[in-house]
Order: sequence, then C-alpha cells, then structure tokens
Amino acid sequence: MHIFPIPSQAEQDDFLLRLYFGAAAPLRACVDRAYLDFSRTLHGIGALPDAAALHTEANERLCSWLAKLPDLSTDPNGDTFDALHRDLSEQLCALYGEYGFASFAIGQAQKWLNMAFKYVYVFGEARIPGFAGLYRLGHVPLDNIMLDRLAPFGAPPLSCSWSRLPDYDEYLDFQHWIRHEFPDSAPLSVEFHLFQAPDV
Repeated sequence: MHIFPIPSQAEQDDFLLRLYFGAAAPLRACVDRAYLDFSRTLHGIGALPDAAALHTEANERLCSWLAKLPDLSTDPNGDTFDALHRDLSEQLCALYGEYGFASFAIGQAQKWLNMAFKYVYVFGEARIPGFAGLYRLGHVPLDNIMLDRLAPFGAPPLSCSWSRLPDYDEYLDFQHWIRHEFPDSAPLSVEFHLFQAPDV
C-alpha cells in the first residue's frame, strides 16, 4: 500500500517555481525566464542564422555573471556591482552585434540582467545561496509599467522607449535617481511594491 503525505509548504513552493521557471538549474532558470520578459522586443531575431548559438552564448555569460555576484557582499555603495552591470550590458550589445543583430540595446540588456537578478530572490537563499546580502545592490528593471508607476514621483523621462535605450549613462542616471528618491528603500523593494500597486 502506497501512502502519499500532504506536501509541505516548501514542496508546494518548489512545485510553483517549477511551473513558472521550468526544470533547469535555478540560476539557469532565472536567466531563461528573464529572457522571456524582454524577448518580444527582439524584432527579427528569429531570422538570424546563428540565433540559437547567440542565445546559448549570451545565456552562459549571464549565468557566469550571476554566479560571481556573491563575491560582492562587501561592496558598500554598489559601485562594483554597477561597474559589473555596465560591463555585461555592453558585452551583450557587442555580442549581439557580432552575430549580426546590431539593434540589441542597453535597454534590452538591463531588462534581462535585472529580471534575472530579481528572480534569484524569488527562489530564495535556501535554493540559491549567497545572494542575501546583495539585495540592496539590485537595479529596478525598467519597462513601461515601472516608468508609469515612477512618473508620479517625478521620474526623469527617458530619451526613447526603454527597450531602445542605447546609452548606459542615461540608464544609470535613472537608477541613481531611484536611489536618491527612495534613500531608505532598496531599489528592488521599490519595484516590488510599485509593480503591484493598483492602476490609478
């Protein structure tokens, strides 16, 4: 006779994570899911002859970037995180260009990096250890929803749509504005609460 116990809360959480993120290893799952959050803006990527190879290489770079971040637990003001974020964003733009997709922009890169980083905290420290002390360093993923939610606080307008943003300095200036406007909140906490706020 087989007895199946009532699943624990942890087992139920694992089930929900698997439904949303798939069965890949957790860091890989964060990167894969984050790609889906911006890939609709990659107009024409499917026509690229080496699109699959490009996607694999870009994914590997993001996974490597995430895996190294726990070493930043002593980054007091986020400067090192910001520099690594810039470096990988610019690397991705160059990589896509090398594969013949020159329209890949900083705006798309930031959404991929920032959503992947955010998803690490959805999995939690028990499933992806080493990130608990880095939460305060994360950037707000910029998209139309967040730009609309930040507008009432006096957010500076971007020079173009978020996905087409070509200049990392303009992007980082916006992140600095968020830190200045909400000095007592981690940027990801700002995003968490504003994203769920009811539409007005």
